[in-house]
Amino acid sequence: MHLMNTLCTCTIVSALAMAALRPAAEAEFAGPEPLGPASELVLQGTDGDITVKTVDGRITWGDTPAQRVYSEAFVAVDKLIPVMLQAESFTEEREELSGQMQIDEQRILAALDEVRVRIEDADPDDPDHPAMAEEARNILQQRQAFMQAAQQAMSQLQAAHLERAYREAVEAVKIVAERKGIDIVHRAVPTDDPFVGTMMPEAVNAIQSRSFLVYPESMDITSDVADELGLDLNQG
Repeated sequence: MHLMNTLCTCTIVSALAMAALRPAAEAEFAGPEPLGPASELVLQGTDGDITVKTVDGRITWGDTPAQRVYSEAFVAVDKLIPVMLQAESFTEEREELSGQMQIDEQRILAALDEVRVRIEDADPDDPDHPAMAEEARNILQQRQAFMQAAQQAMSQLQAAHLERAYREAVEAVKIVAERKGIDIVHRAVPTDDPFVGTMMPEAVNAIQSRSFLVYPESMDITSDVADELGLDLNQG
């Protein structure tokens, strides 16, 4: 009987002890306890120690800017610029230049028609016939030179528009990056975007422009930049 009482007492004591320890055990695994605060952390290695700390809000393991952890993202600029070029400020300038070109070309064509009519009405033996033919050739050369100059002027305007749109996009990227705390923003093309064109050079360019192969979707801040610029990427 005495042995039975002793065993019962031990069982009760053990149960009470386990009940008392259970909250402490549960609290221990409730979640990781924060380390620190600490000004730095020294990691020992076979090639020397590394001191990890924060500088300007970034984790660093050395004294140079290259020895820091930077946050990164990317923007598909090729999606933004075509939409930006549809803005009224760009289209008005293109239409103005195109309209002036048409006026100048019509003036040249009118002069050419006038000479052609005179040639057709003139007698083949008219002594002025060679001079009129030379005048027509000169006007044709003027038209060819005008067309080349017009193409160059339009190309220069389009190049200026591309640079202006690019600069505006970069400024918007800077604003979004500062707001989101992003240090580095890459220009890239999402890997899922379809290739444009069917020829090999176009396919090669599509592959080369995709600098990222695998990445978190959250790294793509193109839509945020579009919102900053007030663009609808689904238009047109």
